[in-house]
Amino acid sequence: MSDDLVDVYETDTLADAQLLAARLEEEGIDSFIDNTDSPFDGLTAMQQQKIVRVLPNAESQARQVVQVFVQERNSSTSENE
Repeated sequence: MSDDLVDVYETDTLADAQLLAARLEEEGIDSFIDNTDSPFDGLTAMQQQKIVRVLPNAESQARQVVQVFVQERNSSTSENE
């Protein structure tokens, strides 16, 4: 099934992926987080990427939601510095 999905966002943290997935759901977009249960999380020096994916027919709308999400995350990060 993951071959039928489109990657719309990649992050190092599960929390960010879950926040975006919740935002997509609010907009009526089904999303899927890949690599949430990797057996290597925390056991290797490399971060395991979390990938948020959507169905191809929702890609355009999802990318708009992602764009707003990223802008909000960046503005809140710069306010905290």
